[in-house]
Amino acid sequence: MPLRPFVLFVLSVLFLPAFAAQWTVGVYMCADNGMNDQADIDIAEMEQVGSTEEVNVVVQVDRAARDPRPGCYRYFIKKDGADTLASLGDIDMADPATLSGFADFLRRRYPATNYVLILWDHGNGWYPGYGPSRAIFIDESAGHEMGVAGGEFTQAMADVKQALGKRVGILACDACLMGMIEVAAEVRDDCDYLLASEALVPVDGLPYDKLLDRLTSRPTRTPAELLPDVCLDYVAQYPDEQVTLSALDMRALDKALGLMQTTLSDSIGPSNAELRAARAAVQTMPGWPLHVDLIHFLDLVPGAVYDSLLASLRSVVIASEHGPDLEHASGLAIWFPNNYLALKGSLESYATLSFARETGWLSFLNRYFGTDDLKPAQPTDVSSRPGRRSDARFWWNSCFDLAPVRYHLYEATRPEEVFTDYGDDFAAWIAVGWTTSTQQAHSGSTSFFSGSANNLSNFIESAEALSLPEGGLLSLYAWYATQEDWDSFAGFTRDICYVEWSPDRIAWHALDSLYGDNRSWHERRYLLPAAANLYLRLRYVTGARQNEQGVFIDDIKVYAFDALRTAAADIPDTTAAVFGVPRDTLGYSYFVTATDSFGNVSMASQFYKVEVKSWAEPYTRPAPFDGPCDLVLDFPAGETPDVLIYTLSGTLVRRFDDVSQHVLAWDGNNASGKALADGLYLVVVQGRGFKKLGKIAKVARP
Repeated sequence: MPLRPFVLFVLSVLFLPAFAAQWTVGVYMCADNGMNDQADIDIAEMEQVGSTEEVNVVVQVDRAARDPRPGCYRYFIKKDGADTLASLGDIDMADPATLSGFADFLRRRYPATNYVLILWDHGNGWYPGYGPSRAIFIDESAGHEMGVAGGEFTQAMADVKQALGKRVGILACDACLMGMIEVAAEVRDDCDYLLASEALVPVDGLPYDKLLDRLTSRPTRTPAELLPDVCLDYVAQYPDEQVTLSALDMRALDKALGLMQTTLSDSIGPSNAELRAARAAVQTMPGWPLHVDLIHFLDLVPGAVYDSLLASLRSVVIASEHGPDLEHASGLAIWFPNNYLALKGSLESYATLSFARETGWLSFLNRYFGTDDLKPAQPTDVSSRPGRRSDARFWWNSCFDLAPVRYHLYEATRPEEVFTDYGDDFAAWIAVGWTTSTQQAHSGSTSFFSGSANNLSNFIESAEALSLPEGGLLSLYAWYATQEDWDSFAGFTRDICYVEWSPDRIAWHALDSLYGDNRSWHERRYLLPAAANLYLRLRYVTGARQNEQGVFIDDIKVYAFDALRTAAADIPDTTAAVFGVPRDTLGYSYFVTATDSFGNVSMASQFYKVEVKSWAEPYTRPAPFDGPCDLVLDFPAGETPDVLIYTLSGTLVRRFDDVSQHVLAWDGNNASGKALADGLYLVVVQGRGFKKLGKIAKVARP
């Protein structure tokens, strides 16, 4: 039966959104953790003011399983009470979809000119979550954490913006350490202002009664007018505690980030001594020595190199207040590790941040420490497009590194596996201290194990020499967890496994040093030099301090090449071209390495095979030539072709008969011994049933 018009009218009224208010304040309380008991205290604080016609206050709170009312609820906050809007059951508050669902609910039920979204939980700055107190949201019932680095928080806020149909007016973090430039960079497209603390936040958090009182007493105030008072109220709430609160203008941040990139990359900058002095004196956050005040740090560096950047960053901070012993807290913190191991330990996570990708801060830190021992990432995704004139263009991925990188493209013929060991026994090795182990294995059931104890000097060394007259490549799989320490007196101490080669068992040369945390199997590929005799050694050395699990090696292979040449060297981009490749129907194997400005060489990429089915056109080395040069020729085995050089008009200027070598030395003169004029020339390589034409150029050097 169809519904009557009056019933339809009543239903439509009930489900119409409320009249658009001036403000809607949404408080997203992830209390399903150690913060459970504080949630009701803060809600009671909100109820001292409550909502008005111009200001809606809505809370979504998820309580812990131990609470008498476990699960998630939505409340409309009124003065001296609250209406329960929904009981959502046990949901995951660390799920981006839950946060964006709350934003969608606010837009539909409580539309407003301005939105305040308050994120309420532990907080820990830029970190990725899944560590001791490393997340902004921790939902214990769901077993899920949301951090900033890694993308979940960024996606959540992008979804919030889409759900609201606009940027959040004020994104407030009632959570520790969120007043960082790294955090701000992640949300700058999704909110107008970020309200957050550089320091730890006391358990009582924001003074909700004062915040709502200021908002409801004059709801027509803009965020820029409101936020300075909010910062003052917060610090006044904790007169004897080391607290900070600042308000950041996200639109001003975009300009500052662009300026930071150009300023940090400027080769003419302060000396390392000046930077170290500034780092030693900078305002650090209590209990968090790796978090420093960015504006104070730049202000401490002498000279004017950072003046423009400082002015831009100060325009980002529209309000900032601090408690005792934090007089240099300017409102914007940054991660600045105080030792190289701290940088290296967080590098992978930090590199996922927009701030890291856009500003060059990691490269700045790398130059600051000046002890880069990290190899560039291994080149991958090598591909090519063959041409029709024995040429090809290659592409590969950009290799992440903290320092500038250049690439090398190698061309090998017929890689042949000349040594294989699957880590079953030491028949092919001289072993001192190493054993076979079933703890870890890449293939089969065993691998070679370094041992794990103090003051080790264990090694395995190949019993027989390998013959690599044209060079080769070593491939092995490694799994390792070794100890690294740093202190201000001893500096770095590490347990290290060296990968080495030697021509005579006396002089050993390091290919790599394996240390740190690499608890999964990865192939490592090293270019080996040409040597009539070549020995391999894996040497594990430990210090007197505590140890980790050690090093496991498996599936060792050595490839020998028939020939190896550098097809292109010191390439600044991720592409290179090769020309005049001699015909070889068995094909060539190309691979790429990367070298950074500290001399660290990456693993070699996988082989990329290219078949060349046509004869290469003749060309000169150098090209163009000016005087003596080599004519590089390609012709079938058994042929002794004639080589004829013509002008473009057809005049023969030089002839070579019965050529048997593929590289022909030429003085660059004509048959009369006179230098050729500048211009283009045709080269014809002609034998019995074979003919190839090419062009060469003569250009006199200035």
